[in-house]
Amino acid sequence: MSVFAYKFTAFNGGPRLCLGKDFAYYQMKYVAASIIFGYHVKVVENHPIVPKLSLTLYMKHGLKVNLHRRCDEEIHKYLKVS
Repeated sequence: MSVFAYKFTAFNGGPRLCLGKDFAYYQMKYVAASIIFGYHVKVVENHPIVPKLSLTLYMKHGLKVNLHRRCDEEIHKYLKVS
């Protein structure tokens, strides 16, 4: 077991390592990529961006964003295969 496995305590480490850890990472990446691919993401103006330090890092006041759907032409330009 690498030292890295113990750095994110939400999944524990060692012999009691969370069985769903790899699936959770895959799912987080898939959701983030889907949102970034399909939408323009912009933080709400004047929203305080203050991280809250604890066992897991999160935003003290949440992270309010505006999502604007990308137009079809913009999405399709990334799908073109040369």
